[in-house]
Amino acid sequence: MAEQTKAQKASAARKTVDKWKKKKWFSIVASKIFDRKPLGETPGEKPKNIMGRTFKSTLDIVTGQRAKRDYMVSFKINDIQGQTASTVISEFSVNKGTLGRTIRRRNSKVGIVKRVPVVGGEAMTTVLVITERKAPNEQKTAIRKIIEEQLTTLNGKDFELLVQELLLGNFSNELFKRASKIYPVKKVIVSKSTFFETK
Repeated sequence: MAEQTKAQKASAARKTVDKWKKKKWFSIVASKIFDRKPLGETPGEKPKNIMGRTFKSTLDIVTGQRAKRDYMVSFKINDIQGQTASTVISEFSVNKGTLGRTIRRRNSKVGIVKRVPVVGGEAMTTVLVITERKAPNEQKTAIRKIIEEQLTTLNGKDFELLVQELLLGNFSNELFKRASKIYPVKKVIVSKSTFFETK
């Protein structure tokens, strides 16, 4: 019985080795808004085996901007040509530690979570406005309205373009200017956006 067990283990080990020999290494590249920057490699026996896999990278890696290091971006494989796997963005979020360092008891956190309709689905997006000091409720309500209006300007965009505007465009600066007319603002943080495909 012991010899049979050893034989079975040896056979299983050979099958594992053979399985790995059949695998290929595919190069993963970021989405087009990040100029298809290399993200790494992943093994797969066939292209269909790696379709839909998700890879994460901090935003500074794909942009070269150190100031963006607090953001994590998820890239989902959606196309494979030869040994190159292309991706699209499926989500981004800010590091929780960043929020902790920014928000203090003396500040007010004014934010909303909004479903933004985009091509092929919707983007569940969270935006925060951090005020310089405690804000009265009336001003908080006014700022929330401005955030919602600002997000509405992104309706109908492709999710990639929405992410580009939220993280690399003028969205935060414009919102900062508008909200500051209501109450002194310390910072605007687009803390998260996730794409949900329409089924």
